[in-house]
Amino acid sequence: MTYSLNCQKPKCLLCAMLKVDSGTSSWRKTPAISPHFSSPFGRYRWLRMPMGISPAPEIFQRKLTVALEGLPGVYIIADDVLITGQGETQESAERDHDEKLKAFLARCREKGIKLNADKFKLRQREVSYIGHLLTSDGLKIDPDKVRAITHMQKPTDVKAVQRLLGMVNYLSKFCAHLSDQCEALRQLTHKNCEWRWTAQHEEAFCKIKETIANAPVLKYYNPDEELTIQCDASEGGLGAALMQGGKPVAFTSRALTQTERGYAQIEKELLALLFGMEKFHHYTYGRKVAAQSDHKPLENILRKPLLSAPKRLQRMMLRLQKYDVEVVYVPGPEMWLADTLSRAYLPESTPRGDVEAELETINMTQHVPISADRFGSIRSATEKDKTLQTLIKTILQGWPKNKADTPKEIGHYYLFQEELSYQDGIVFRGERAVIPKQLWREITQCIHSSHLGVDGCLRRARECVYWQGMNEQIKSHVQQCDTCHAVDCNQQKETLRPHEMPDRPWAKVGTDLFTFDNKDYLITVDYYSNFWEIDYLTDTKSTTVIRKLKVLTF
Repeated sequence: MTYSLNCQKPKCLLCAMLKVDSGTSSWRKTPAISPHFSSPFGRYRWLRMPMGISPAPEIFQRKLTVALEGLPGVYIIADDVLITGQGETQESAERDHDEKLKAFLARCREKGIKLNADKFKLRQREVSYIGHLLTSDGLKIDPDKVRAITHMQKPTDVKAVQRLLGMVNYLSKFCAHLSDQCEALRQLTHKNCEWRWTAQHEEAFCKIKETIANAPVLKYYNPDEELTIQCDASEGGLGAALMQGGKPVAFTSRALTQTERGYAQIEKELLALLFGMEKFHHYTYGRKVAAQSDHKPLENILRKPLLSAPKRLQRMMLRLQKYDVEVVYVPGPEMWLADTLSRAYLPESTPRGDVEAELETINMTQHVPISADRFGSIRSATEKDKTLQTLIKTILQGWPKNKADTPKEIGHYYLFQEELSYQDGIVFRGERAVIPKQLWREITQCIHSSHLGVDGCLRRARECVYWQGMNEQIKSHVQQCDTCHAVDCNQQKETLRPHEMPDRPWAKVGTDLFTFDNKDYLITVDYYSNFWEIDYLTDTKSTTVIRKLKVLTF
């Protein structure tokens, strides 16, 4: 459940914290659905929902939410109720706070809800709520949680490291500068890793505590303001920052898996966007979001047809369809938040989901109509092709901003760089395999093995392969094929035969029907004088046309 404090720029914020007495504010159960149980003293049924059953907290909150529905400035989590008063001055904030509190107490009296007087806090300038500190300046980390980490002793086993990383992950939205040394701590949690605490781990541990101790204040989310998400990907991590009015609302980051590190740079960048949109789903779903990225090809690929993208990008683009997001290119130096997060990412402490696993297991060779043996020869030839090796390196590391900075031998690929991907030793353009120069002639002969015409061979080639100059090479090969020439059926075009000139006007005429501006017409031409006449037709029935011709000729 996500709540937002709907204030434009509150200079003063007062809060009241109340706790509902769950022991006395129980709701009676309907006898028809109330469970029975047997005892030595007879059969009994519950008149009220008992404490301790697993769905009790959810049922309690649902009942409480329904009972307090429609009250402005009232937020409910479990049995904790927060009432906020906002205003430009302290006096207006107090007045707003008191009015909302009176409305809340009146509703509690009406619904029979009892409150715990010992935990009543009124007109608080700062209040700790669901693990965060709410203030007039914004959202802060709860000092108790900061103290728990800054005073934490260094871990002595794997479980202690996991607890530390779990706490860091919980506070990640406050931290834009988590150290990349978190990766060293994450390595200690691997299954077959031997426990050994080194100076590198100690340094990472100290930096994490320092980063959290200096966490910034986050802006309150306002649904009426424009929402921006900055996303970026580095060699080892993803980062995203949710922004409103140039101020941070939340941060997030994670490490890339070993498989994801082998993705093309454009795939990493789109994965960063997808990660940020889904991580902040409660903020981004159902509204327009401007996504800022320093990867120019990402802006272009999302404007192209889905089928022109590589298979893995297609899956990510399909998952983005539920969001109203527009990608805007922003130079890297202006995206310091997302860039820092991607390079100083959080360790991934949560298990991989089914969707992430699906992205990692996409095999491009399964979607291309090429045999396994042929793929083997393409893979071997690609390893020996210097041009494709340069292309692979550029795909994985990212393309230069300008074509002039691109290596000359791969300049041809710059125009469609967003369509290129690399997997298992083979380069793909969309769903087509890029063929190394060594195999151009062999693949051309294979395509023309059934002696199709030029159009048939090109159609067959465009389904599965690509290389520079492919169209011209296939056309030339087909035109020079001796077998095709030997059995070619040359169909000569019929020559035009002129008609005889009539000896008088209207002896021979030509007629035709045509439509103009949704109206039908009959045109008649005299072959002797070339005189023409156009007549309007009410319809194109044969009787109508014959009647009109009789008027013209008789």
